Amino acid sequence: MVSALPFDVIADPSTELQRLFDQDSSDSFPARVADHFSSIFADPIVFDKIPPVDLNNPPESFKDRALIRFRAMVQDTSASPEMYLAEAGGHKYGGWGVVYDAPDEIDYDNLRECSVFWAVSIPGESDWIHEGQAQPISSAQAPSQPHKYPHPNIAHVGIQLKIYNPSVAETLKSTDTATFVGLITSEPRDLDTHASDAVPTLHVLFHRPHPITILPYTFPLPSPRESISGLRRELIEWIAREALADDIDAAEWVLLCCLARVQSRTPPILPPSLTLSRFPSPPTPSLCTPVLCAVITHLFPAVTLLPLSLGTINDSCFMPESREEDLHSGWLQLPRGSICLVTESGVTEGDINEKGVLNLRATQEIMTHQVLDYVFPYSSFKFETDIAWIVLSEGHKSAFFQTHISIPLKMTNEISDTGVKERLFKPKDEITLPPQDKLEMFRSLVGGAKIGLVGVSEDAAEFIQEDFVEERRTSNIASTSASKPHSKITADDLIRRMTMAKLLALSLHETEVTVDIWNRMKELDARRTSRLD
Repeated sequence: MVSALPFDVIADPSTELQRLFDQDSSDSFPARVADHFSSIFADPIVFDKIPPVDLNNPPESFKDRALIRFRAMVQDTSASPEMYLAEAGGHKYGGWGVVYDAPDEIDYDNLRECSVFWAVSIPGESDWIHEGQAQPISSAQAPSQPHKYPHPNIAHVGIQLKIYNPSVAETLKSTDTATFVGLITSEPRDLDTHASDAVPTLHVLFHRPHPITILPYTFPLPSPRESISGLRRELIEWIAREALADDIDAAEWVLLCCLARVQSRTPPILPPSLTLSRFPSPPTPSLCTPVLCAVITHLFPAVTLLPLSLGTINDSCFMPESREEDLHSGWLQLPRGSICLVTESGVTEGDINEKGVLNLRATQEIMTHQVLDYVFPYSSFKFETDIAWIVLSEGHKSAFFQTHISIPLKMTNEISDTGVKERLFKPKDEITLPPQDKLEMFRSLVGGAKIGLVGVSEDAAEFIQEDFVEERRTSNIASTSASKPHSKITADDLIRRMTMAKLLALSLHETEVTVDIWNRMKELDARRTSRLD
């Protein structure tokens, strides 16, 4: 039998808060609130009954103090905390947006502190993430505080969060993603400024942090090894056919780099960035977005397109910047697990100003070190990131960035240049999607691979060491005797191959790099380097 309590709480959350306060009004009340309400909605089916806030259901569409959930990215944690009365007259609870007449005298022992954050719709979130709801539509209502969202001119929801549980507030940081559940109200952005505009405000009861994939996945999949290998092959073929003019190797490199995430900070094991060079320019100004972006979006939960142009580079903000004690967002303030696809075809001749240089430098620093500067008056602070990067370049290398890996797009001679461009830049509604059950299998494959952990088998470790020593010896001999310069095998080559071999193992849902996987990676890398000659 289904309990009526969750539905009663959805209908009247304030009464349940007061009932809980009557049982326990100690200093641990905020933590008790989080535990209590979280347990009520522990069942995922019941949790989904909580009305969501999104573009279809904006904050202003709910009655005051309604119970809602908001899947969001924390954008700003720098606002000053606020004070509230822990207990009001008549043994009523304080906080959580409740308004009482101020007492004649303030009992300072009765004051508590709540943290004030700003959260936004998850940047780059794919439409299919929306739990079977109707796809988001553009809201007629302008978003509150639009400067606090990374993507200019994209419809989104922004909400002020008030968090009463100190242990929760201490763990949340910028770009964390979670679903926040609480009471929605409308309050001034700054209580100290009477002229401050009212903004949607969520008084958080509890929250559920998201994994890097936003939705939960399993690694390794319980399917037979041959079945997973076949599914992986189908996925690569689909990416190649729909987005890369049938270039199977390029599709495999794209897939592997999309699966990458930060494995370790010390020592640094970071996502390898990829340049897909010799990528044609758009056929027309109206079709300037490569279909690769839409194809990746069908597979991964958070994908951002960064279309470089002189205007974007020189005039927009890439780094978050604090202005008048308010953190403005930037293009690069993205949640961990994001994939960022950079296009360079929109850049024309012209000068890059000082701001543009800083923007490009910030992008390069994320690619290389996975950190992003947040700019404050007289100082800046580095925040950790976890973003996979793919750069599309018309030339033989990126005009602006040094990536870990580069592979030229190889197009078949059977298709004209015009035909290739039309395939690479076709509208997203012309993508031939696999059946829905197959698409879900693709997502389970990449989602599980994104969270998986992989080691190196003993046999493989010994083989790789001996293989590298032999290859390095052969390379040195070839370099000495060759009539033209011959690149030597270095330790960096070993590190890159090992990183990619682990990604190859993850894509197969294998928990170890084997000798076979190592050899497959070497062959894939050899085919790539042969294109560079």
